[in-house]
Formats: sequence, C-alpha cells, structure tokens
Amino acid sequence: MATASVHVLEAALHGSVDPLASELVARLRQQAPIRARATRPYSRRAAYELYQRKAAQGDQPWVRTDGYPRVLATLRATVDGEVIAHGVTFADAVYLVFTDPTRQLCLGVLRKRRLVRGT
Repeated sequence: MATASVHVLEAALHGSVDPLASELVARLRQQAPIRARATRPYSRRAAYELYQRKAAQGDQPWVRTDGYPRVLATLRATVDGEVIAHGVTFADAVYLVFTDPTRQLCLGVLRKRRLVRGT
C-alpha cells in the first residue's frame, strides 16, 4: 500500500449511505489519522474473494471487524471492474474504505477495532 491523502476519499465518503462511512467522516473532522494508505486498483472479483475468506476466518479474540455483510454484498453485486482499498488508521481503529478507481464512489467500509478486555 502506498501513502495516500484522506482528502481524496471525501467525495466518496460524503456520497455514501454506509453508516461506517458517516462515522469515518465525523472522525476525520475531529482528528487526523495516524496513517492513510491505498492499494493500486485491483479486480472487484479478487477483492470479493479475499474479503469473503477473511470474513469466514473470523476475527482474532482481541479484534472486531464491522461491515463485512455490506461490503461483500456490494462487491458480489458487480464483480466486473476494479476497486481501490484505502486503509485509514487511528490509534483505536482501522477503517478500510473500498472505492472505484476514480475514488468518487464508496463501495463500502470495514472497521477493525481492538477490543478492550471484557467487551
């Protein structure tokens, strides 16, 4: 993943109905991420297969990932074309934002959170 600016995601995030996209927009208004990175465009089919496997494997006991159903449904609906995955890292969570190659359309968001003992 190459370093990326979160500003290139703003249009896609604002146009999304995904609740995790709205949450990420609010977080970006309050604090800057520690790191933002992006992949090169790759096929939606490959993205679907990769994240379907990750969802099936499940999380580690200390991590919870939210958003798989919405992301997988979107990627499965149209497996033709390409996708870019953007990792936006905060101290307590990582958001993985999937966009079209132009970064104008948010295809979905995953949120990985480190759990505190007892949650």
